[in-house]
Amino acid sequence: MPGSRKRHIAKTITWRIIATGTTFILTMIFFREDPNATEKAGWVALIETILKMALYYYHERIWYNVKLRVKSALRHFFKTITWRVTASVTTFIIAFVIFREDPSAVEKATGIALIESVLKMLFYYLHERAWHTSKFGLK
Repeated sequence: MPGSRKRHIAKTITWRIIATGTTFILTMIFFREDPNATEKAGWVALIETILKMALYYYHERIWYNVKLRVKSALRHFFKTITWRVTASVTTFIIAFVIFREDPSAVEKATGIALIESVLKMLFYYLHERAWHTSKFGLK
């Protein structure tokens, strides 16, 4: 079934809500000692939202054009891996840059990226499976 841009935009928005909320919470946990942790975690979330919505949209468009003759669950697994690598590297960079004055910024940003990798792979897979059952935006 052909997909539409409307569907990919809707998937982008629903995923971004789940993912940004997760990143904000993890950032608050890792950098809780920072007196400006809430503000900085908000900046991480905002930058991530803008940047990753664009990245996610293009990720969807690329995968829409990838022709793999595999079961949908396996295809969703491959999409999960490619997105997770892209997204976790992006989160690491954003968190590190925002909290660069913290002497443990590299370790903490790495911790966020590693934990979010596990959590968000699970969340992303479930998101893909939920969207697979939806007919929204299909021609």
